[in-house]
Amino acid sequence: MSESLQQELAHYLSASGLTKVTVIAALTQGLSNRNYYVRGLHSSTSVESEWVLRINSWASTQICDRSSEVAAWCDASHAALAPKVVYISPDNDFYLSQFVAQDDNRSWSDLISANGAHPLANIEEHWPKAERLLLQLLNGLKELPLPKNIITVEHQWQIYRARLSQMQQQLNRYRFDNSVHSVAWLQQFDQLLSQQDAVTDMLDSLNRCLINNQFSHRDLNPFNILVLADKLNCIDFEYACTSHPLCDLASVISSHSLSSKQRHWLIENYLDKQTNLNHHAQDAIPAAVDLYWVFAVCWALQMAFDSLMLNGKLNVDADTIKQTENYLSCAQQYQALIASYS
Repeated sequence: MSESLQQELAHYLSASGLTKVTVIAALTQGLSNRNYYVRGLHSSTSVESEWVLRINSWASTQICDRSSEVAAWCDASHAALAPKVVYISPDNDFYLSQFVAQDDNRSWSDLISANGAHPLANIEEHWPKAERLLLQLLNGLKELPLPKNIITVEHQWQIYRARLSQMQQQLNRYRFDNSVHSVAWLQQFDQLLSQQDAVTDMLDSLNRCLINNQFSHRDLNPFNILVLADKLNCIDFEYACTSHPLCDLASVISSHSLSSKQRHWLIENYLDKQTNLNHHAQDAIPAAVDLYWVFAVCWALQMAFDSLMLNGKLNVDADTIKQTENYLSCAQQYQALIASYS
C-alpha cells in the first residue's frame, strides 16, 4: 500500500469511519471524480470488506445537484439496482460505498461505443443477452420514486446553453491573446450553437411522444454499469432527475456496442411496457439519441472551461492543459455524432 496515498486520503478514510485499512488503490474509470478501491473495516459490517471511496471534483459539482444525486442513489440501492452507500460527507464532497467485484477477464465496460442516431448494421454480439439485462435495469429504474429535481429536456438545454454563454463571455477576452485552448473552446461552442434549429426539432419530437416524466439516470454508459450475478447495477447518479422516459434508453443505445438485433429487441420491448410514452415514441428515438450527444458536448465544454479557468484567469499548468485538451477532444468527437441529424 502506498504510504503517500494513505497520507493523502487519511482525512477521508477517518471521516468515513474506515479503520484497519490494508489496501488502497486508484480506480482509473471516471473522467472527473477521483475513485479509490479500499480494503478495510467499517462499522456497517463486522469483517474486513472492500469499498469505493469517491472524492467529487469541483468541476462536476458545478453542474450537478449533490443532494439529489445521493437521494437517487439511495433509492436505487434500496431497489437492489445500485451498490449500497455507507457514508456521505456532510458537504457531499465524498462518499463511501460497497465495492462490487467484476470479472477480471470480462467487464461491462468492454461494451463502450459511440453510436449516432442511425448506426451501421452490426451482426456481432459482444455480450450475448446483454439486451435482456439492460431491459431489466431500465424497467427497474423507471419504477423508482420520482426525484424532487425535475429537469425536462427543454429545461436541461436552457441550463446548459445559459451557462455556456456565460463561459463564452469570459473566454472571449482571451481570444486574441494567443490562447489556443480558448479559441478551440469558442469554436466548439459556435459549432454547437449552429445546431440550434436541429435541437429545437429534437425537443419537439420528444415532446410529441411524452405522457409523463419518470426517474432518469441519464448517464447509463457501460462505465457506469456493473455486473452483479445475473443482473446489472448502475453507479454515478450525478445527473439523475425526473425527466423524459427516452433519456435512459438513448443513453444505452448511444454508448453500448450492441448488435442490430439486440438494439431492435431492446427498443421494442422497452416501448412495449412503457406507459409514460405514446405511439410517437418509436419515431422519437433518433432525436433522443442525438440529444444525448448534444448534452454530452455541453458537458465536455463545461468541464473543459472549469479545468481551464481558475479565479477568472487562464490556468496554464501542464496537467490542466492536458485535461482541458481531453475534454475538448471529447466535445469534438461528440459533435461528429450529431452532425448527421435530419
